[in-house]
Amino acid sequence: MNQAQVHSTLPRETFVLGSIPLVESCSVLEARRKIHSLVSLVAPDSLVPTRLATVVSEVGKALRRLNPQPRIEVGLCARGNLPRLQLDFVGQLDSRSLGYLNSFFDHLEKDSGSSGLFHRVNVELSSSAVNSATLARLREIVEQKTRDQLLEEIQSKNSELEESLETLKRTRSAKDRMESELNIGRDIQMSMLPLSFPAFPEQGEFDVHATLYPAQEVGGDFYDMFMIDLDHFCFCVGDVSGKGVPAALFMAVTKTLIKSRAANDLSPASILSHVNSESAEGNDSAMFVTLFLAILNLDTGEMVYSNAGHNPPYLMRSRGELQRLENRHGPVIGAVEGIAYGEDSITLTPADMLYLYTDGVTEAMDIEGRLYGEGRLRERLKLSDYSTAKDAVGDTINDVWRYQGDASQADDITIMSVRYHGPVTQEGETELTLRMHNDITAIAGINDDFNAFANQHSIPAAVQRRMNVCLDELLNNIVSYGYCDEAVGDEHEIELHFRLLDSELVVTIVDDGKPFNPFGNDPPDICLSVEERPIGGLGVHLVKNFMDRVHYERHGENNVVTLHKQLHQDAQEHLQEHLDQEHEA
Repeated sequence: MNQAQVHSTLPRETFVLGSIPLVESCSVLEARRKIHSLVSLVAPDSLVPTRLATVVSEVGKALRRLNPQPRIEVGLCARGNLPRLQLDFVGQLDSRSLGYLNSFFDHLEKDSGSSGLFHRVNVELSSSAVNSATLARLREIVEQKTRDQLLEEIQSKNSELEESLETLKRTRSAKDRMESELNIGRDIQMSMLPLSFPAFPEQGEFDVHATLYPAQEVGGDFYDMFMIDLDHFCFCVGDVSGKGVPAALFMAVTKTLIKSRAANDLSPASILSHVNSESAEGNDSAMFVTLFLAILNLDTGEMVYSNAGHNPPYLMRSRGELQRLENRHGPVIGAVEGIAYGEDSITLTPADMLYLYTDGVTEAMDIEGRLYGEGRLRERLKLSDYSTAKDAVGDTINDVWRYQGDASQADDITIMSVRYHGPVTQEGETELTLRMHNDITAIAGINDDFNAFANQHSIPAAVQRRMNVCLDELLNNIVSYGYCDEAVGDEHEIELHFRLLDSELVVTIVDDGKPFNPFGNDPPDICLSVEERPIGGLGVHLVKNFMDRVHYERHGENNVVTLHKQLHQDAQEHLQEHLDQEHEA
């Protein structure tokens, strides 16, 4: 269902987060997952997400069975003393489904809006559970596309292409058919590339510029760049085998898969492994793509990257050193199923610049058929001092044109440059980094150092006590259960990063233990007696309740846990201000 064609049932004073359609075969399961994720972020009771997800599953099945275009509309209502998550089940419901809603919710509204019958329920939130960052995350969860939706978009593009090809068949001459085909392919390719620069003027941490010149009207090269979140910038350059419309379509699918996967995955190796599996399955045309993909942490300068058979990029250090990132982490994408790609990391310092390119640069030929070559490019980069990413791209492409002269362009040419400026320090931001070995006796020292930091910056005592409990629980779990080796003297380092903003404390814990999500299990049933209750789970339950927001991800070989704690109980005021700005816009 096209969401743009649906009139919202939500009132104007409600902040619309999006609509979850229920018309696909797996849409009810997807709705259950999304609602569980939404409520887990904002509900004051940790039992609510699982119970509400169960209700959504049962009611969603009835909606899909009884209605032609069922959906669940999600909004955030700021009226009253507490914000509420508002769910509209749009469509007819049977008595059994209404019974589920009535048994779970204290109040159920039934109304007929401009788009049809809907049943409205509300989930009350805690006063400190919602801030602007949470609002953005809620909208992202609702709008996240499923694999079926991505395939539907690709199929739609294929259908548009087939219609255009039918038009080609009706053209009067071979020349008209050729020009029409090339124009179609070029439109497909260029419409999917970021072409406006500066691409991210609001991001002071880096500067990026790119250009692409197809050898024919349609080429197989591509590039992409996008922000995964506020701290991570993803960029890539690829070269698809072949030319023309087939290469443009393969490029479009590859770009879509990368961006979709990167939304929830900060490992380039994992992203390329997923893209390869999807591309290689049923690849009867035997097309493939070389690809270099990197994710840059804007706060730390760490760049994690993976190279799938692509030209190794150059790193121009601020101190004048030119470094080539030689490692390749797997074969080309789409050729062989079941490949597990590797990755490397390197830390950029302010003024370092990364230079990426396709083989059209080094294989450009002059009128005598001589190649531009890797050596000429390396010397050009080594002798130049570029102040911006645009300068690096412009200077090298102009040198290629001068070398090529009157000769024809032999291959597609793509160049991208990324210059790292370093983190932008915000007013009122203070940081502390601590490290400890996998020794339980070191935990007390971590808490002491944090308390000294907290006292220095007037962090409330109640926040300190809760953070001490959380650190003690999580670090004990890491030291006691996180490592497989048992030999005496096998040391591991655990890193803790504290960032203090004006109204929030953000704590990141990084360890190299075995993969484990401490927040992945269902919360314990605290209504059971001590004898009936399973062992474990209460400590993590406390962490989730003490913090305003918790998050886990597996980043390469490391577990990364992030804790967010508001320092002041004024989230409602921030929310209302944000909503007022949205309405004025």
